[in-house]
Amino acid sequence: MTDARWVGRSYETAPYQVTEKSIRDYMAAVGDEHDGGDLIAPPTYAMVYGFDAFWQLWTDQEVALDVAHLVHGEQRFRFQRPVRPGDRIRTTGRLTAINTRGDMELVTFELKAVDEQDHPVSDGTALFIIRKP
Repeated sequence: MTDARWVGRSYETAPYQVTEKSIRDYMAAVGDEHDGGDLIAPPTYAMVYGFDAFWQLWTDQEVALDVAHLVHGEQRFRFQRPVRPGDRIRTTGRLTAINTRGDMELVTFELKAVDEQDHPVSDGTALFIIRKP
């Protein structure tokens, strides 16, 4: 079981440079056919610029989440503005809860993304379910 003393631990990404190519590559990978008007990233693109915060949590040897038994149970995003080519986005992820229900552990991870001027871009919440072996 993950020790609750790690609640509050945070992880910050390096600034992520959003490019037209990265948005178009992502859109192609998820089958988004949008091809007109102003290019903005689709909502789930938040995983692209925020992924390193997740990776830091999953590989943190002190926290030691049992990733072999981890299922990504829920994901929510909220946007303060669209993401466009040229944006440089930094994401901070924070472990906000570790709860036990039966033979499962529920781990909540919250993310906040800001641009170069520290203006909010998006925030999100992920719920990980870890089944006890």
